[in-house]
Order: sequence, then C-alpha cells, then structure tokens
Amino acid sequence: MTKNPTRCSIAAIWLIGLWSCGEAVSPSEPEASPEQGVEAPAALSDTEYLVRLGLMRGHLLVGRELYGLGALDAARSHSKHPTDELYAGMEHEFTARNTIGFGDELAAHALASEGEDAAAVSAAYAKLAAAMARTEAAVQTSPAMIVDVTVALLREAAAEYAIGVVDGKLSNAHEYQDAYGFTQIALSWAKGATPHEVFDPIVERIEGLSEMWPDLVPPEELGQKAARIYGVAAQVEILGLVLTSLPALNERGDAATVRALEIRKSHEPVERKAPTTFQ
Repeated sequence: MTKNPTRCSIAAIWLIGLWSCGEAVSPSEPEASPEQGVEAPAALSDTEYLVRLGLMRGHLLVGRELYGLGALDAARSHSKHPTDELYAGMEHEFTARNTIGFGDELAAHALASEGEDAAAVSAAYAKLAAAMARTEAAVQTSPAMIVDVTVALLREAAAEYAIGVVDGKLSNAHEYQDAYGFTQIALSWAKGATPHEVFDPIVERIEGLSEMWPDLVPPEELGQKAARIYGVAAQVEILGLVLTSLPALNERGDAATVRALEIRKSHEPVERKAPTTFQ
C-alpha cells in the first residue's frame, strides 16, 4: 500500500505541536475517574469512633492490670483482642479525620505482652496510650457527645457482664473483665469532662458500680446483675439531658432552671484530658 507523504507530514506536525504544548496524551492511558483523589467520608460517626477506641482502651486497660497481677495468659488475651476484632477498618476512619492510626504500637504492645519483661510491657503501653490519645484528639468533643460515649460504653459493659455473670455465678471470666474495662473507660470520660455540675453526679453513679468487680480475677460467686449497669447507663443519659435542653430552659424563668442555666458553656467544645485510667 502506497503511503501519502503529505498526510504523514501533517500527522507528524500535529503530534509535535501537542507535545510542545504539553497536551499530548498516550492513547493507551485511561482517563482519570472523577472520584480519584477524593477521600471517602468516615463510615463511623464521631461518637461511634470514640466508642470504638474506648472499647479498645478497655481491653488494654484490663490486660495491663491482669499483667500486673501475674495473670499472664488472661492479660495476653485482652492485649491481643483489639487487634483481632476492633482495629480492622479503623485506618480509613483515621484518614477521614486527618490523623494516623496506631497499628504499629498496638502490635508492639501485644508482642511485648507475650514476654515476661514488665518494663518492656510498660514502655510499649505508654507509647500505645500516647498514640491512641492522638487519634481521639482528632475529634472535637462536646459535653453532650461525651455523655453519649459514656452511655454507649456502659451499655456495652452491661451486655458483657450479662454474659460473664449468670444467676449470680461466674460464667465467663473474659466477659466479666471486659465489663470492668469498659466501665473504667466510661468513668475516665466522665471524670475528664466539664461542666462539673453535670458530670460530678455522673461520676458518682459510675463509681458506685465498683463493687460489681470485687476482684479482676473473679470469684465463682458474684451476687450482682447486669441490670444494675444498665440502670446506671439510663441515669447517666437522663442526667445528660440538661446538655441538650438548655435552649428551651433559657426561655423559662422559674427557679428550678436557674442551676441548669448556670452551665453556660455546656454547648461549647471542650478539651478533655486523656482517660485517667489509661496512663
């Protein structure tokens, strides 16, 4: 077949012109999708995100305390639980909130817990705690959100206790211990929050649950029921209602609302210290 030199010259000039303008595109290169480079939104709400982190904290807290008691097998089980079940999928949540995760610290702590070097475990735990605090700081909390997180953790603790203790007898030590850890993290949220006029009675009610765990290594007989934790969760939720009802209260002038109205900062974002039981 005879080539047309004129047509070839025109084609060559056209390609050279495109390259000189920086517009040439390889015909085999696919077009960029409109979605490329756009980050997907978080799958969890900020409250759910903090609750998920709180559950991890609870397991790790229990693991640390059990390790200190010499119950190494149980401690190792709790220390690995966040990696096995709770951490999956969280990297996306961290990215969506412009922070980084703590997978390396979590793995390092679990590995240290496999040994018997208490100093190494403590050092790994401290690094993990700092990394988890960073991921929590990516969320701007409010008093109402803290109440929601606290209630969710208490309800999870109640569900675990109901499995761990049946008819006043120990049924599952691991779940009994989980309930303790989740309750302690709920307490730490309440202790670190303001305004104290709302959170002081919440702290008091959660602290009242301490007798449900006479020992972290549980006895066989336990005269407590999960309903008690559910009851405290409901009380905390009711006590927290003042945080969302202030606008309506502000329209009233009766003496019964004066105390609530003094909590003027209840709708403002608050800085919360790292959970006091996870240091």
